[in-house]
Amino acid sequence: MRSRLVHLSLVVASVLAIAPPAAAQGYFEVGGFGTAAQFDPTLPWDRLNSYGARVSMGSGSGLGAFVLEGEGSTFSLPATSVRLIPIRARLLYTPTFGNLGVMLGGGAVRNEYHTSLSGAQSFHELGFTGLAGLRLSLGDYFALRVEAVVDYMNHPLNASASVTRNTNRYLQGGLSFPLWMKKPERKSKPVRAEPVRVAEAPTPAPVPEKVETTLPDADHDGVPDVRDACSNTASGSTVDTEGCPVYRDTDSDGVIDTRDMCPASPVGAQVDGHGCAMAVAAPKVQDADGDGVPDSRDRCADTPDGVAVNSVGCPIPPPLVAEVDSDHDTVPDSRDACPATPVGTKVDATGCALPLFKGNDRTVTLRGVNFEPWKDDLLPASTMVLDEVARQLIESPEVKVEIGGHTDSSGNVGRNLRLSLARAETVRAYLVMKGVESDRLVARGYGLSKPITSNATAAGRAMNRRVELRRLDLPK
Repeated sequence: MRSRLVHLSLVVASVLAIAPPAAAQGYFEVGGFGTAAQFDPTLPWDRLNSYGARVSMGSGSGLGAFVLEGEGSTFSLPATSVRLIPIRARLLYTPTFGNLGVMLGGGAVRNEYHTSLSGAQSFHELGFTGLAGLRLSLGDYFALRVEAVVDYMNHPLNASASVTRNTNRYLQGGLSFPLWMKKPERKSKPVRAEPVRVAEAPTPAPVPEKVETTLPDADHDGVPDVRDACSNTASGSTVDTEGCPVYRDTDSDGVIDTRDMCPASPVGAQVDGHGCAMAVAAPKVQDADGDGVPDSRDRCADTPDGVAVNSVGCPIPPPLVAEVDSDHDTVPDSRDACPATPVGTKVDATGCALPLFKGNDRTVTLRGVNFEPWKDDLLPASTMVLDEVARQLIESPEVKVEIGGHTDSSGNVGRNLRLSLARAETVRAYLVMKGVESDRLVARGYGLSKPITSNATAAGRAMNRRVELRRLDLPK
């Protein structure tokens, strides 16, 4: 990491070295700073502290001062083997007032992610950066800087259907040390110039006045023929700028063009007062017996009220043999994975008890919630588990949860981060659809950063691909 920062300093110093020299005064300096980061809510990290370094070249003074600089910092992301290195290059306007300068500007940022999982890998994302801060010169050898930095990533690594951008915020403070500084040159006394005799300029020749010509106007409506769209307007008619009558109705819909908001309505169309076609109400579908099947395809048009019908409107016959439910948990024995559940016990769709949280448990893994390979589409069997989860959350309105998506180590970090967040968003959307209040659910994607077992075997990878619920309402 240290070698990367040194390499960054050398590259930015090379870029700054070819910048144009200062017009009045300037400086070249290096500096270090501490930084406190506040990451975007869609990322699994909240607040982190770290350090960084920068190189800067200043030019000008007073209200005409500018700075071109580059900087980099490093963050070790908690509970992962991933390191984040933001690298920025920007141009600042830095008006100075004595020893105090104001810094405003922006540029580009490149976030690099490095991980040792599944071999050494690195990924990056690009965005824009902005800065606002203060610079206080402490004599000729130090400068104190305090600034707020905002990085806007318009194509982040964790992008999904619900996440299209990230905004990370940083508060930085540190010292800069000038390596070179040009002092303002002293102004020399002005030299009094001898008056110069200037020869009188000859009097210019008079310019002939421009003779205005009158353009032809055959119908005498005040609009020349060269731009008259209606060249045979009746005498005395009031016309528009194109020479056509003000009361013209191009599409013959009864609304003159000056008030027609839809001047190309089809001939014969019914229009409103603005000349636009009116919507025609759709014909009402006839359903004599009210069973939801239109009469046009209802083969049993006199079905009694309340009787379940099939797609052609005929009653559905009851089952010939009633299914057996030994433990009376409303799940037939043919589908009951736990046929001896005690009476009154709340069970899931498979007939087994599924308490979300026991006692003060904070985290539970939703076993049975699975997705299509490399997609965020739920498998059909997963809905039975999520239906029970939604029921329990509705019965416990005080519970707030985080829905965390996790993947195995297959594929790269960026792809897994996006996939895990998309799957967590899918589960959240399903629970909201089932009646759980949206403000009680938060979706987070952790990618491959938090495995619960080794990824060396297929069984281990299957356990690491999971969705977890973590309670947020319990005190920490």
